[in-house]
Amino acid sequence: MRHAYIETFGCQMNERDSEIMGQLLAQADYTPTTELPMAEVVVINTCSVRAKAEQKAFSLLGRLRKLKRLNPGLVIAVTGCMAQQEGENLRERMPHVDLVVGPQQIYRLAEMVAEVKDRRRGGIIATEMSAAFEIPAFLPSLDHSALHKRFVTIMQGCNNFCTYCVVPFTRGREISRRFEDVVAEVEHLVRLGVKEVTLLGQNVNSYGLDRRNGGRRFFPELLRAVAAIKGLVRLRFTTSHPKDLSEELMRCFGEIGKLCPH
Repeated sequence: MRHAYIETFGCQMNERDSEIMGQLLAQADYTPTTELPMAEVVVINTCSVRAKAEQKAFSLLGRLRKLKRLNPGLVIAVTGCMAQQEGENLRERMPHVDLVVGPQQIYRLAEMVAEVKDRRRGGIIATEMSAAFEIPAFLPSLDHSALHKRFVTIMQGCNNFCTYCVVPFTRGREISRRFEDVVAEVEHLVRLGVKEVTLLGQNVNSYGLDRRNGGRRFFPELLRAVAAIKGLVRLRFTTSHPKDLSEELMRCFGEIGKLCPH
């Protein structure tokens, strides 16, 4: 039996990305573990928005150096915003790291782990970002933790370029997920027994604004479609930028009983 250990630093987006990577590894026959010495794959999902989260990630990577010496076959992957920001510099600072994977590339994690194991050599840097990137359709499985509520990603990236924030550089420009894929994922989760869903994005208020293929559908319409799913009890979202707040979105709070008022 092969085991994978995933440590997450940072925001709710990272928590959701870690769930996705865990399921991709599970499909490749890796069983999750909370014990580092048992792991054949260690994934450190990082954040570079908060300095403390970045420092904790580097501290853990430093401790993993000894584990790698004891177990040369261990695959160590750094994913998330810090991986995107540091790229090759991360490998130079931490040469025992095998994989450096940016947010757009996490869906390839299992195949990259297999590549490292097959050639017995690390050093893969996967930090490419493309304006043509589409968030893949994904129907999650459920473990036995927090069965009643789940996160669902509806978009990633940001166009605001706030002075203090690195997100547009590490997660790229705003990319909205296909409307039908979001609704299908929530329907799937509700069938599995989930009662509460939080829709995730760096700026959910601007959902759909980036899509240029005609017939665009925006955040208020997505909220109404998700709320209409029979069996869903509570609906939340995060994060939202006030500059993209519309009157139609305001009306949702008065008209959608499932939308939590916070």
